[in-house]
Amino acid sequence: MRRLGDILIERGTLTADEMEAAFKSKPRGEMIGDWLVRQRLLSTAELGHALAEQFEVPYIDIDPSNVNPQIARLLPEEFARSQQASSIDIRGNTMTLAMVAPDDIETIAEVELMTGYHIHPNVAMAEDLEALVSRVYDDRSVARQTIVDLKLSELREAGVDDTDAANAIALAENEDAPVVRLVQAILSGAVTAGASDVHLEPFKPEMRVRYRVDGELQQVMTIPNHIEDSVISRIKVMADMDTTENRRPQDGHLNVFENGKRVGFRVSGIPTVDGQKLVLRLLDEGGKTFHLDNIGMMPRDFEMLREMIDKPHGMFVVTGPTGSGKSTTLYAALQYLNRVDRNIVTVEDPVEFRLPGINQVQSDNEFGMGFANALKFIMRQDPDVIMVGEIRDSETATTAIQAALTGHLMISTLHTNDAVGAVQRLSDLGVDNFKIAGSLLGSVAQRLLRCVCENCKLAVPANAKLLDAIDPEATVPRDAKFYRGEGCKKCLGTGFSGRIPIFEIMPITPEITMAIEAGVPHSKLHQMAINAGMVELSRAGLEQALAGRTSIEEVYFKTSGDRRSSDTSTVPSGRREADVT
Repeated sequence: MRRLGDILIERGTLTADEMEAAFKSKPRGEMIGDWLVRQRLLSTAELGHALAEQFEVPYIDIDPSNVNPQIARLLPEEFARSQQASSIDIRGNTMTLAMVAPDDIETIAEVELMTGYHIHPNVAMAEDLEALVSRVYDDRSVARQTIVDLKLSELREAGVDDTDAANAIALAENEDAPVVRLVQAILSGAVTAGASDVHLEPFKPEMRVRYRVDGELQQVMTIPNHIEDSVISRIKVMADMDTTENRRPQDGHLNVFENGKRVGFRVSGIPTVDGQKLVLRLLDEGGKTFHLDNIGMMPRDFEMLREMIDKPHGMFVVTGPTGSGKSTTLYAALQYLNRVDRNIVTVEDPVEFRLPGINQVQSDNEFGMGFANALKFIMRQDPDVIMVGEIRDSETATTAIQAALTGHLMISTLHTNDAVGAVQRLSDLGVDNFKIAGSLLGSVAQRLLRCVCENCKLAVPANAKLLDAIDPEATVPRDAKFYRGEGCKKCLGTGFSGRIPIFEIMPITPEITMAIEAGVPHSKLHQMAINAGMVELSRAGLEQALAGRTSIEEVYFKTSGDRRSSDTSTVPSGRREADVT
């Protein structure tokens, strides 16, 4: 590659003496071109044309007002800023990419993978790209549908119609077909949005695509019915599923790379009256780490939990509904326990994340490796710590308790509403009370609360009815300030961005052990746990609301399900946060 100084001299822009003086006066670490522009020895346009000659690519003088924001938004804002690159035009299968460093082949390859387009790099000035990115991403009110609309226009221009099943499969298997780029846009959009799940639902006259973000489903795009079979088939091809089977449920797995990280999707398909419905669960296989001290626990909760799992044997359980963060807590606990002198074995359905140094077993009933049977085999593997993904039946519960009573540390999950409910659930599954009392180290109930958007957060008076329901003892002043997101472009009008966990941890004291063995009622055991230091979920949520991290409405709806069903006088059933005033 020719040197920039030589090009400028050859073009007659600067003399050799001027270049030599510039090199001598240039601050260490600053690019010579930028220095020349700052010293007004060179115009931005002159530098751009010289760089174009150096890199042997076109120079583009960007006017942000002339760039289609839909095209620019094909790249995530964080990526565009960090890589100093922006998509500015699309012609057929080729995307024009404006870059400060058009010789950055890694960035070019990543954009090709991210978008499915062939990349034609152009050189652009850093300040022009910054102005473009700021303008494009300032308006967040444009839905993600714009990405898909661009892809759909290609399909319409190509005359794509997949009403014939064979044609749909052929389109899905053709790596150059527009439908491939459409699917890539859907998957990339989910990763960029921080979604946990993607739903593709075949209604009439359009397929609905929704992302679950911060625990809530949001419709992000629609796809015409005449190409939905190609979209479904493409995902099945990627997930190694049978594209010809539309009458039976199927499972699969696929991987994509986003921003240099491998992201896995667990795919589940079921037949509906309108066609195949797919749900894709995102699994951040390349970037997620688990540490007990950074999963969002309050210091008191962290110390209580650590004391429980530091015991050499016994059972520790995590409870809560689906999507409450139980797996994260389990994996963090396992990572905390992971030492070279311990044999840790798990049985999971499915194995969501790979943990180095831990033996992870995939549960599979078809091959005789259900939870209960797998546990029996694991017991012959000289384990120190065993994790069972979920205790679902009597046989698994009995085997797990037996393992805990015979010198092993057993960790698992249960579906109960609160921490104390774990005792009743194990009893319902046929485990004797004296065995529960002799093995249980403690239980944790948890929920995930949506965080108030920091960009549009404002202080509001307490909702009196909700505060009375959450805090009937009036320990919190009724004039306390709470917070709510007003809704803005950054949170797409929801008022929330991100989630935080809250925990309810039941300690096991000698008195509680005796009460469990005696079979005391849930209400009495619950009060004993509070007296022993347990902070209820509603109280933990209230602390987060007072700190301005979440809203009081979010705390109520996520922690007071039993209260709502038994006492409808507080808030009418079925009302959502926006309705509670």
